[in-house]
Amino acid sequence: MPKNSSKYKQGDIVVLELPFTDLLGSKLRPVLVLNAINLGDDVIVAKITGSPGLHRIPITQLDLAMGRLKREPSYIDCSSIFTVEKKLVMKVVGRLAEEALLKVKEELSNIFSLK
Repeated sequence: MPKNSSKYKQGDIVVLELPFTDLLGSKLRPVLVLNAINLGDDVIVAKITGSPGLHRIPITQLDLAMGRLKREPSYIDCSSIFTVEKKLVMKVVGRLAEEALLKVKEELSNIFSLK
């Protein structure tokens, strides 16, 4: 049963039913919580995938402060960002270490030209 009462923190790795970009289906997958402030009923996430690519930050078990990766290495896709309702989150499965989270923030800053 999805939980919507939990407060998710930036760096949490959570599992949710994420829609495909064509919106014709969805897949249960891990995502990284990106927002640093409470957004009410929503959370901003980046997809975690097993495939390398442009704007994807590789992570291994050593990059986690908590939890375990199902696939190693995995990649945080900084170009695949979604806003979803917290009630869609199934559970927290891990937490990214601060050093790895900093790499994600740097890539997001580059993508959005926030410097």
